[in-house]
Amino acid sequence: MWNDVADNPSVDCTFTRSVDLVTISSNEDNESRTNSILERFCFDIIPRIQYNIECLIVGPLSTDRILRIGNYPKLNKLILVNLSLKMASRILNKGSFIHIYKHQISHLVVTINDDITAIRIKDVATNIFANILAMFTNLIHLDFNFDDSFVYPPTSFIKLLSTTCQSSRIGHLNVRVRNFDDCLCLLDGRLSQLHTFIVKVDNIDDLSMRI
Repeated sequence: MWNDVADNPSVDCTFTRSVDLVTISSNEDNESRTNSILERFCFDIIPRIQYNIECLIVGPLSTDRILRIGNYPKLNKLILVNLSLKMASRILNKGSFIHIYKHQISHLVVTINDDITAIRIKDVATNIFANILAMFTNLIHLDFNFDDSFVYPPTSFIKLLSTTCQSSRIGHLNVRVRNFDDCLCLLDGRLSQLHTFIVKVDNIDDLSMRI
């Protein structure tokens, strides 16, 4: 679709509310062609629709360009697909994007797809999650997950959430955690607005907290 729009400037896309650029990346076998399409999209189409966009769905090839190039005053839903842990950390911990839109995003979906197995990634993933809760003040829907091929036990919340979730407005949470202790930690009352809780627990045998 977006390739057709780029080829034909007369196509009216001014009422576009949702943009999915993951489709471009997944359908193109030629990386050079994909990059060309994305560049044209950023410079030819984004200026025409940026003020109407409410939802962005982006992957590793398009995330940096799309978040950097546009001004999205109506953006409230962001879906980040198949990001490496390094890219997710850069965008959600250090990037200027989070500071510009931290009061605007209400729905955030993050999927990590990384083959790193170093033990340090546990802390990186946990810090990303904690920063999301702390920075996105109007967030009500959060999916924070890892691709099924990600084998290292991910996010752990013990000793971290005591000051992170005090004012969280999250009502929907979908997350993959390391063990059952982390699940209990998320349900200790700090997420007072939570009504939907979807959790994948990697290890349910290791339980140290009292129920």
